[in-house]
Amino acid sequence: MNVHVRFRLGTESYAVPVAEVLEVAEVGALTPIPGAPASVLGVRNLRGQVLPVIDLAAVLDARRAQPVGKLVVTERGGRRAGLAIDQVTDVGEVVSEVHDAESPFLSGSALVDGELVGIVDVDEVFAAIERSVE
Repeated sequence: MNVHVRFRLGTESYAVPVAEVLEVAEVGALTPIPGAPASVLGVRNLRGQVLPVIDLAAVLDARRAQPVGKLVVTERGGRRAGLAIDQVTDVGEVVSEVHDAESPFLSGSALVDGELVGIVDVDEVFAAIERSVE
C-alpha cells in the first residue's frame, strides 16, 4: 500500500510515506541551538526525549505562509527529528504514478486530486542536516 501523510508548506503540497512517520506532534516550546544551521529551528522536549526540529521549508526552499503548525516526527539510524510543517492535510494513498523530481530532497512527485505533491526523501533531509553541522 502507498499510504502517505500529506501536508502543506506555504502554497505547496508534500507527503512522507506513513511508514516513516512515528507521529504528528504539536510544535511546543523550542529552545534555539547556538551555532546550528538555519534549517534547525531548535530542540524541544517530547515526552522526555530531546527532539531536534528541522525547518522543512528551509531545506526544501519553500516559502512558509504561516508560522510552523505541526511536527512530523521521523527517525533514521536511531536518531529522531521533528520536521516542521504548516499543516497536515490528510493521510491517504498516493495512487497516481510517481514521477522524478528535480530536488535532491524529493524522491518523486505525483498528481493527487489535481495537485502536484512532492514526496519527501527523509534520508536525504537527514543527510543534508548532518552535512551542515559537520
